[in-house]
Amino acid sequence: MSWIYKLYETYENCMSEVGVGGTDEKTPLLPIAHSTQNAQIEVVLNGEGNFLRARMLEKDESVTIIPVTEDSATRSSNNAPHPLCDKLQYVAGDYTKYVEKKKGEEFYNKYIEQLEGWCNSTYYNRKVSTILSYLKKKVLMADLIDQKILVCDNNGIFTQSDAFIRFKVEIPGEDESAVWLDMEVYQSYIHYYLSLQEGVDLCYVIGQEIPCSEKHPAKVRNTGDKTKLISANDTDGFTYLGRFAEKNQVVSVGYETSQKSHNALRWLVDKQGYKNGDQVVIAWGTKNQYVPEVLEDTQDSIFGKEELQPVSTEKEFTERLNKAIAGYGCDLNTKAEIIIMGLDSTTGMKGRLSITYYREMDGTDFLNRIEHWHRTCIWQHTYKKVSDGLDEKGKHKFRYITFIGAPSPKDIALAAYGDKVSEKIKKSTVERLLSCIVDSAKLPYDIVNAAVNRASNPIAMEKWEWEKALTITCALVRKHKYDKFKEVWEMALDENQKDRGYLFGRLLAIAQQIEEWALSSTGEKRDTNAERLMHQFKLHPYKTWGIITDKLRPYMARLGSKGIGLTELMTKVNSMIPYEEFTSSKKLDDSYILGYYCQRQVFIDEKNQRIQEIAKKKLEKVKEGDNVHE
Repeated sequence: MSWIYKLYETYENCMSEVGVGGTDEKTPLLPIAHSTQNAQIEVVLNGEGNFLRARMLEKDESVTIIPVTEDSATRSSNNAPHPLCDKLQYVAGDYTKYVEKKKGEEFYNKYIEQLEGWCNSTYYNRKVSTILSYLKKKVLMADLIDQKILVCDNNGIFTQSDAFIRFKVEIPGEDESAVWLDMEVYQSYIHYYLSLQEGVDLCYVIGQEIPCSEKHPAKVRNTGDKTKLISANDTDGFTYLGRFAEKNQVVSVGYETSQKSHNALRWLVDKQGYKNGDQVVIAWGTKNQYVPEVLEDTQDSIFGKEELQPVSTEKEFTERLNKAIAGYGCDLNTKAEIIIMGLDSTTGMKGRLSITYYREMDGTDFLNRIEHWHRTCIWQHTYKKVSDGLDEKGKHKFRYITFIGAPSPKDIALAAYGDKVSEKIKKSTVERLLSCIVDSAKLPYDIVNAAVNRASNPIAMEKWEWEKALTITCALVRKHKYDKFKEVWEMALDENQKDRGYLFGRLLAIAQQIEEWALSSTGEKRDTNAERLMHQFKLHPYKTWGIITDKLRPYMARLGSKGIGLTELMTKVNSMIPYEEFTSSKKLDDSYILGYYCQRQVFIDEKNQRIQEIAKKKLEKVKEGDNVHE
C-alpha cells in the first residue's frame, strides 16, 4: 500500500492547495467528500431564498466542486442524490409537471430529505439553508422557463431537462456567493458527513482504527473516467472468493484516507501528468516540489516552457543543462521524496485501473537519472514549434526553433514506427522508454533499429517528417553507442573518424550534395538518387555505391569546375576506407546515419553562410546608396 500512503502524505503536505483554482479548467485539489461535475445552468438566489436570475454556462466555466456521499459519487442510475448541487430531476420539485419521468418525485423527495438532514444538524450553513428554502417552493422549473433557460423543441421536449444545476447565494457583506467555491460550505459539509460515519476498522494505510470505506472514488484521469484503482464488487465471480470470505479481509482503507489519496492523485494527474490515450504517467514530490516532466523533451522538461536563446554547440548545451539541474537540486535533494507512477486500463474509461509502473526515490537520485538521459540521448533538432504572437486576425502564429537535447518518448515512438502506429505499440514504447529514463536501463535496440530503417527511407515521408525522424534517430544511435560501448559520438563532423559506417554515410551525403547542386543550377526539384537508394545503400553499400556513382557522372559533368571541391572530398573520404571493408558485402552499422547527417549538415551550414553573406552585401549597398543620396 506504499503508493496510496505516499498520495495521502502528499495531500497532508498540500492542505493549503485544497479548493484553490476551482474556476480554472484544471481540477483543483478537492476537499474530502467532494467531487467535480460539469454544470450547465447557474441559479442565483438572494439571502432570503428568492430567485434572482439564471444563466447557461460556457464549457470553459462549467467545472464545479460539489459535495458527494459515497453512494452519489459512484451512482449510475440508482436514486442517490448529491447533497447540494445536482441534476434538475433531483433539485426541481416541479420537474414532473413539465417532464414525463416516473421517478422524478421520488428523486426530489430523497434529495430534500438528505439536504434537510444537513441543514438541521449542528453544522448548519446559511447559504445551504437558503438553497433548501427556495427548492422547497417547487418553482425551479417554472423560474427557468420564465427566464427562457429551458425551452421546448419542435417535439415539445425541453432541451435542457437533464441539466446539472449549481447555485449562487448573494448575501450583503459576503464576498463569495458561489457555494462551490466557499470554504465555509466545504467545511460545513465535511464535518456533517464525517459525523454520520459509523463503525471503525483498521486502515491498512495509516495503521489506525477509523471509519473505513468499500466504495472508492473514480474519475482519476478525467471527469468521465469511471475506472477504479480499488474495487471488489464482484460477489459472484472470482475477485476474492476462494481465498477470503469477505472483501474487507483482503484490505480495508479508511474513508478519509481513500478520499485524500484519490483526490491528490487526480489533482496531480490533471496538473502535471503525461497523458497518452488511456495511459497516464505522473512524477511528483510529496511536498509539492517542482519536478521536471519525465516524458517531455529536454527543452520542455529541463529548461521549462519559456523560449531560451538557442545553443549551437554541445559545450553550450552541457553548461545550460548543468545550471538547470543545479537549480532543481535546491529543492530536490536527498531528503525529497519523488514518486513516479504509471496508470493504464485495457477497458477504456470503465472497469479497473491498473498501476503499470511505480518507483520511489530521493530527489538527488531522481535528478541524476534524469540528467543522465538528457546528457546521453541528445542531438540537434529543428522540429520544435513555439508561439510567435498573434496575427492580424488574432490567431496564434508559430515558428520553428533549433534546440539541442533529448527527444520525448512520444516523438521517439513516432519516429520509429510512424504516425499510423497503433495505440498499443505507442503506449508500450513509451513505457519501455520510461524505464530507460528513470531506471537508467539500456535503450532497447529494436526501437533504435526501427528508427534507423525508417530514417533510411526518406522518399516515403514528407520533407519535414523525415528531417524530424533523422535527428531523433541520430539521438537514439548516439545513446545506443554509449549504452553498449561507452562511446561518445560528436554531433559535429569528425573528419578523423575511421568507422566504416560513418565514412560510407559521409559518401552518401556528398553524392546527394553533388546531385542537388547540379539540379538546382537548372531549377529542377526532385529526389536525388542518393535519397532514393538510401535503404539499399544501408543493406548493400558496395554494390549500391557503384550504382550511385554511375548515376552521378552526368551531374558532375554539368557542374564542371564548380564541382571539383566535392569530387576531391568524395575521393578523400573514399580513400579512408580500407579496401577489404569497402568491398565487403556486410551491411552498414547504424553509425552510417551519423556520418550522413554530420556531412550533410556541413553543406547546409555552408549554404546558409553564403546566403547570409549575400544578404549582408546587399544591405551594405543599400546603405551606401542612401549615403550618396544624402
